[in-house]
Amino acid sequence: MKPVGRDPEFRYAVGLAEKLSREKRPVIIVGETGSGKSYIARYIHEKSGTEGEPFIEWHAGSVPESLIESEILGVERGVATGVLPRIGILEAAGGGTLGISGLEEIPPSAQAIFLRLVESGEFEKIGATRKTSFRGRMIVSFPEDPGKLVREGRLRADLLYRLDVFRIDLPPLRERRGDIARFITAFMKQECRKAGKKVPEVSQGLAICLESHGWPGNVRELENVVRQLCHSGSDPLEISDLPPNFLFPGDEPVSGAVSERLTLDELKRRYIEAVLKKTGGRRGEAARWLGISRKSLWEHLKEDKE
Repeated sequence: MKPVGRDPEFRYAVGLAEKLSREKRPVIIVGETGSGKSYIARYIHEKSGTEGEPFIEWHAGSVPESLIESEILGVERGVATGVLPRIGILEAAGGGTLGISGLEEIPPSAQAIFLRLVESGEFEKIGATRKTSFRGRMIVSFPEDPGKLVREGRLRADLLYRLDVFRIDLPPLRERRGDIARFITAFMKQECRKAGKKVPEVSQGLAICLESHGWPGNVRELENVVRQLCHSGSDPLEISDLPPNFLFPGDEPVSGAVSERLTLDELKRRYIEAVLKKTGGRRGEAARWLGISRKSLWEHLKEDKE
């Protein structure tokens, strides 16, 4: 499925992905967590014309350091007593695509495996007596500028020089607000179809709230919120249907209030102001979010002015 969005910078990234789909050389995708790097990598694979070949996703940081080498290269049969043979990710990728993330989370010695792979196009399984050609292509994702990772000592400079042939930069969701409504529609239809439910309407207040949200988790966060909204049972969907942790993720408001030594009245005032901002100043929507009547909200606002 073609990625959703009409933002010019995002459309350029998608167009570049399509052009690079037939390339066998490495591709780097740079974007914040949840911005769609994995989705674009899979899209490149789907457009590559390698039907029937696998798409392998591998997060380097999730593998214990002692197992990284065998996970990548694989283990030949009979290498040692009690050691079972295994297929590594390079072999498993076949003639398809190996999508790698978290490369900056593994030690330089492990990163060197990929350096040798890019240089020679070959790898050697642990215990093997001959090298194997890598038939696939690598797509490597980074959550931030890889040049910064090099400067911080988290990524080998020589590896980056060889990987950085083609680069796709994905903008965060907060920079492509015009696409938020399209994402909401797409995710809502997808989730409701899975659940066998009618697609609910989205109130204007909720739409404004979602479009003005900062989305630190990007598209992934929006998708999760829409999934929860789909199962709220309301139609139309209102701001009050949002999950409780939507406005302030985690415990930040409480810890912030404690560190600033806010009084209960000050905390209440800030919270009401934040809800009003989220609802675009619509007091009816804000009152429903807060679980109070419009009259009570008006009285709270009047008290804060006195």
